[in-house]
Amino acid sequence: MKKYFLFILFPLLLNSCKNNSEVEKSETEIVAKSSEKIDELQWLLGTWINQNGEEFSQETWSQESPSSFTAFSFTQVGKETVFAETMALEQKADSLLLTVATAKPEQEKPVTFKLISSENGQFTFENKNHDFPQRIIYTKPAKDSLHAWIEGTLNGEAKKVDFSFSRKN
Repeated sequence: MKKYFLFILFPLLLNSCKNNSEVEKSETEIVAKSSEKIDELQWLLGTWINQNGEEFSQETWSQESPSSFTAFSFTQVGKETVFAETMALEQKADSLLLTVATAKPEQEKPVTFKLISSENGQFTFENKNHDFPQRIIYTKPAKDSLHAWIEGTLNGEAKKVDFSFSRKN
């Protein structure tokens, strides 16, 4: 009787191991698929700077997980910091979300922009409900350079603000 029991038990154990490996494989595939869009922005990781006379800007991106990046950006004029913000880029299912918050949260709540286009190396994030900007665009025009801009309508007029950075070595 024990022999028969082992003949029945052994195939069941093999089948359960096979099912577990299939579950693990599909979970791995889900994680890989969930970070496909954010992977296109791996080039963004690192520190980017712009020096223009007395004005100095820096944006530093770090990878927090396979599906999220964070950044801190600031601008100084002389020795005074005139602007600072944090950003989070997160892959959630098929959506890529960019959330921006000022360094002084009491001034303004974080705003989330959704990726609406990633054609020809240009990544456009949009939030039509935000006052300004409504769109944030990132591009990589050449190796070790980053061109970003914000745009939208402010007081009924179209407005665009450009940011050009080079990679800090």
